[in-house]
Amino acid sequence: MTTFTIAATGLSMNYMPQYIAEEQGFFDEQKLKLCSYLPDPWTKGLDDLENGQADVVLGGMWLPMIYCQNIQKYTSVAKIASKCPLVILSREKISGSFDWKKLEGKRVLVSGGDGAGHYLMTVGSAREGGADPNKIRFIHDFSTAMICDLFEKGFGDFIVVQPDTAHSMIDRQVGFNFCDLTRKGSNIPWSVYYSLPEIIEDKLVEFEKFAVGLQKGTSYLLEHGGKACSTIIKNNWPTISVEDGIKTIDLFIKEGMWTPTINIESQEVDRWQDYLILGDVLDRKIAYDKLVDNRPYLYSKNK
Repeated sequence: MTTFTIAATGLSMNYMPQYIAEEQGFFDEQKLKLCSYLPDPWTKGLDDLENGQADVVLGGMWLPMIYCQNIQKYTSVAKIASKCPLVILSREKISGSFDWKKLEGKRVLVSGGDGAGHYLMTVGSAREGGADPNKIRFIHDFSTAMICDLFEKGFGDFIVVQPDTAHSMIDRQVGFNFCDLTRKGSNIPWSVYYSLPEIIEDKLVEFEKFAVGLQKGTSYLLEHGGKACSTIIKNNWPTISVEDGIKTIDLFIKEGMWTPTINIESQEVDRWQDYLILGDVLDRKIAYDKLVDNRPYLYSKNK
């Protein structure tokens, strides 16, 4: 068995293909011992790549894009999610049909301390949906815990949160579902595995084996649905019911959270870069082949 270490930027239901691949033994079949951990803070995972404590980081592709432009070239090798799983809650129940313009003039709380992806996805989706982002009063300078606390105490009109947090807030009637970005957002490479090019080159065989296991996990999940995830949900998300967790996974499947392959599609990369440019964190688009090494995917495709 060869150890393959993942520094994950969080515990999220949209990472389910990896979790189910571990549970079903798909990495074991490849003689790959998976070691996944949550660095605290999550940015420590970048340091761990540098010092050899991690082989790959699981997180948003916005970071490799920004760093490739400015500081350090990170390369993405596989996709685990094509949709943003976040939910936008409103303080008051919104009547009428859904319209992104209903955010205009309102204060929208988006986590900033946990990464840039939440804000970039929200502003990009709002713009794509016909709203003027300049008219939305985004507050994205606080951590998730802080914005949740502030929202529950009366600050803000909307809040962008993870599904489990959204379920809790809705159950306690401190927020109402305005929209699921899984439904209303477009396909982007929301969550990917990225590493340093030299690590990929040195451990290409391990990356290829990992891709095989991940692809099998993705295929298994799409075939068997949320019920196959019951034990994983129970063990990792104790604040929500297993039934609600299964519904979330089935909704993700229905709305295209996971595509049939782990390949990072060029059109998704292109759209995500449009959002980053809109968010003023990317100056211009970067060529696909400078951001993605799809050799592990191509290997898995033939297995």
